Amino acid sequence: MTSYISRAAVVNAPIISVKSPFDGALMSDALAPATPVLPATAIVELQASRSSRTELARLEARIGILSREETSISREIAALTRLDQQLLVRMGQVQTLARQVLEAQLSGLRGELAAARERQERLARDAERLGRLSDNGSVPQTQADTAVSLAAEANGEVIRLAAAVEETVRSMAGIKDGILPGLGTEDGSYARQRRDEVAIRLADLKGRKARAAAQRAGLLQEAEALRKEVDRFDRFAPQLPTGTVVWSATPAKGAVIASGDEVLQLLDCSRRFVEVFVHETAFEAIRPGDTARVRLRGSDQSFHATVEALRGAGSQRATGLLAAEPENLTEGSLSVMLRLAPADVAKAGVAQNFCDVGRTAEVRFDRGFGSMLTVAGLWFEELLRGIAPPLAGALSPEEGGPPDAG
Repeated sequence: MTSYISRAAVVNAPIISVKSPFDGALMSDALAPATPVLPATAIVELQASRSSRTELARLEARIGILSREETSISREIAALTRLDQQLLVRMGQVQTLARQVLEAQLSGLRGELAAARERQERLARDAERLGRLSDNGSVPQTQADTAVSLAAEANGEVIRLAAAVEETVRSMAGIKDGILPGLGTEDGSYARQRRDEVAIRLADLKGRKARAAAQRAGLLQEAEALRKEVDRFDRFAPQLPTGTVVWSATPAKGAVIASGDEVLQLLDCSRRFVEVFVHETAFEAIRPGDTARVRLRGSDQSFHATVEALRGAGSQRATGLLAAEPENLTEGSLSVMLRLAPADVAKAGVAQNFCDVGRTAEVRFDRGFGSMLTVAGLWFEELLRGIAPPLAGALSPEEGGPPDAG
């Protein structure tokens, strides 16, 4: 009198099929049916049997070669830098020695120049004196000519020594600019040339090292991007935001799985529903959003559920995507979908019971006592119409009969 009652109800939930995206092997442990899979945890882990790691290995090998090349160049730069410092010290020692030698040489030349000038002046006076005496006939002409020759020779010596002093002074000035004079077998040019060669070599090595470092940095970025891509396509470890239960067991760990093969099936306990079958004449009386009371068979407790959708007998069934096999809709039957709250698969016994999926239930839909024609009222009216038409007319609501024959 107060409810539509249906005992043809079953708890159902969709099945999630997990398939392999590539040829590979199962790396995770096998999962048995009724095993809970918590949210945000890897369901299974597959490793691709063929991967594109060849290019990554080539990049890593190239990075290793560049790294070793940088290390070798750094060692060579350090050795050349030490050699340059040694040559610099050597040049400093040669410069010091050259300066000391030139200073001593300059001192000697200046002494010789002073003596030569004194002699030159003396011989010039003798030549002048003997010239006058030769003019008077006091001395032979040959003696006067000899004195003139000696004076000229002394003048030439003064000129030579003065030039030698000037040369020594200029050589000492050149030492400050790194121009070393010849001192025996070491004139300083060897160290200078070697330093020039070292400078050229260092510049070339530093350029090579900079280029190798730039190439290695670029390859590191390329390898990192490729590594992420390889990991993404080489490893398959799907996760779900909601809790599920293993519906079908997975293969054993290490099993070979081909691309597209189903690895396992999961029961989505976050989308449970109850499918109820009532007479189609209640289609207008039951609407989405209405509340029904559900009692699972074998349970003493009942709970409320909300009507989510209605489906007529002529609708297409999606039985292949559901865990439970719903009853076939007969002519005149109405399928009502009741939404259930998500099940907590981490709770003890929930996963082992497969979130109550497959259990049958008794469902009651509340209805107003004074509402319009109900399922039972229609049946009763049809019965009266077939057996006693006058009585049915006498009991109609328009003539004072009961408002709801149900």
